[in-house]
Amino acid sequence: MFEDGLNSQEESKINHLINRFNEMLDSGQYSYFDSHEIEKIIDYYIENVNKAKIRDAFYLYEKLYPFSSQLKIKKAQTLLYFDKASDAYEVMKELPSVNNEEYLFTLATVYSKLDKNKKAITIFEKLLNLNNNSDEILSNLANEYQKIDNYSKSADMLERLLLLNKYNEINWYSYIITCEIAKNSKRSLFFIKNYIKSKPYDHEAWFYLGIIYQRMDNHLDAIESFDYSICIKEDYITAYTNKAESLSELGYYQKAIDCCKVTFKYEDPDAILYFDIGELYEKMDDLNKAKSYFYKCIRKDEHFAEAWYTLALILDLQDLPLEASYHIKKAIDINSSNVDYLFTYAQINEKIGFIKEAEIAYRKVLEIDELDSESWLNYSHLLHKNESTNEAIEVLKKGVKLNPKNAELSYRLSAYLFQSGSENQALSIFEKALSIDYDLHEEFFQYFPSIKDNKNLLHLLIEYKK
Repeated sequence: MFEDGLNSQEESKINHLINRFNEMLDSGQYSYFDSHEIEKIIDYYIENVNKAKIRDAFYLYEKLYPFSSQLKIKKAQTLLYFDKASDAYEVMKELPSVNNEEYLFTLATVYSKLDKNKKAITIFEKLLNLNNNSDEILSNLANEYQKIDNYSKSADMLERLLLLNKYNEINWYSYIITCEIAKNSKRSLFFIKNYIKSKPYDHEAWFYLGIIYQRMDNHLDAIESFDYSICIKEDYITAYTNKAESLSELGYYQKAIDCCKVTFKYEDPDAILYFDIGELYEKMDDLNKAKSYFYKCIRKDEHFAEAWYTLALILDLQDLPLEASYHIKKAIDINSSNVDYLFTYAQINEKIGFIKEAEIAYRKVLEIDELDSESWLNYSHLLHKNESTNEAIEVLKKGVKLNPKNAELSYRLSAYLFQSGSENQALSIFEKALSIDYDLHEEFFQYFPSIKDNKNLLHLLIEYKK
């Protein structure tokens, strides 16, 4: 309540200050504001993204305090906020070099934004000598060292940051991944084990030990670490879900499901958890239970596209194409550019005889991903089996042009050309396919056995086999 009172008082002071400033602008008569007040006005308008008022406030600042170094620093900081690092650098050049922390921090940030990372590091290191325990400076240094691919130094900074006892999920993950990129996961393992020795009841430390093991594909040790975390804090939901993930990786799907369900007594399951359980039942081939959890997921979040998509796949597998069509359409309504959704929509529509809808879907897939060979093949096959061989040939010609090293497309185009009576073209394309992947011709003959006896084609086969 006391804090609320303070916040309310501060807000009232800011509002009074802004009113004074606007009254001054309206009257055209300059009023006196001290430098701290003007900076608060600037901060207020930065937060509200009012560039015109920011300019007015700086104009007043320059009029009242023309020789202020703080004014220029504030100006540079404001330019940085609006991603104008080059302009901020020009402002900073007007200032003499000093050991003022705010000046140094702003200059380092300018260098960082301009990708002058080594200069930024030099200044941040200087600042770190002035303030050993600054989590902000350590975090910035970790980022700068990453930018120049010095992951070992970045890990040094992150370790110091973690030892400050300030829990930060991003710092832990950043540290683990930094060591991984440096191909030194043993370092992170050694660090966190020592950390746990000094803080054996830190449930988060045990959790991140589990994460390290998980990323090393050591799921048994990961599970043990998550169990320690849960023993210390029995309602630590993230430990349960990660333990379930490791159990799943080891093939213990029912145990993973049970682990997920334990969390229900601590908090209401969200859509993601219901989806994860549904996937586990799907891996166990218990499709009806899987469906029930995917539906629970959708009831929690009707915009969960992946749940609609997975339900469509299951319904299609259960020979319920009309229901599958409804569900995949819902997924596409949520994410109309997902290639997997569109491809599945095309296949399902083809199955239920909605040929035009299937054609449109295949075309959309290929607009998004012109390298999707399966869609070129399926689309051309759809046209071919519906007696539109010439259209199928044109589709495949485009596919081959965009994917010149894809032998399967060339073989299929060759087959359709043979069937349409264009033998010379067919042989030319078949020869090209042989040069890309000779062995694939056997699969080609399985689909088109009638072409196997063509003498010219057999001659090419003998020639390329040598």
